[in-house]
Amino acid sequence: MITLILGFFMVIAVIFGAMEGSASLFLQSRSIIVVVGGTFAILLFSNSPAVLKSLFLSVKHLFVREEGLLRYQDIFQALTKDKSRGVKSTTHPLIAYASDLWSQGIEPDLFIVLLSQKRNELLSRGLDSIQALKNLSKYPPALGMTGTVMGIVNVFYSLNQNKDTIGVNLSIAMTATFLGLILSNVLISPLADRLFVKQVREERLCESVYQVLLLINRDEPSVLIQGEINERAA
Repeated sequence: MITLILGFFMVIAVIFGAMEGSASLFLQSRSIIVVVGGTFAILLFSNSPAVLKSLFLSVKHLFVREEGLLRYQDIFQALTKDKSRGVKSTTHPLIAYASDLWSQGIEPDLFIVLLSQKRNELLSRGLDSIQALKNLSKYPPALGMTGTVMGIVNVFYSLNQNKDTIGVNLSIAMTATFLGLILSNVLISPLADRLFVKQVREERLCESVYQVLLLINRDEPSVLIQGEINERAA
């Protein structure tokens, strides 16, 4: 979480530092409307409400501290001693689901099937939001070019009226392309990459939890289960 916030502000500082005090020149209102407003409109247009909700939750989850397998060591030990009693509370949904199944007295073979389905559901939960951002990242540059073309058309239209402002008008037109590149390559794409890394780490943790739960379901010795936990945590 710290690197996410620190990296964001460092990127903003680098960009504003490169502007050399001319931020107002690069942040034209017309360009912001075309690029930022257009990107937001495309986000709504190209995704369903369910995907947008998943995207919001995924971004929100980036600010949650990551937990390792050893975080659940005490819970695993309690389940090893008596899995039928379950656990009162846990932050990992797969452990909570397994605990509910054991409390209901589900047969071991059926338990494996149900737990596998739950694992697959958890593993695919964040894929929609990652793909939505990857798809969105290609639009800001195109919208920036659209804004630039609109600005150039306006320059040519007023060419015979005031030739002294051609340079100024062209610089304003190019700010749309600048904003499109910044939005795509500095915000959306890095955010998608961050979500992807988060997803990979959560998949690895979920798979480790799944394998430990299978050992508990087979009533394996606690020494073997603890060895599996230590090996996967390492």
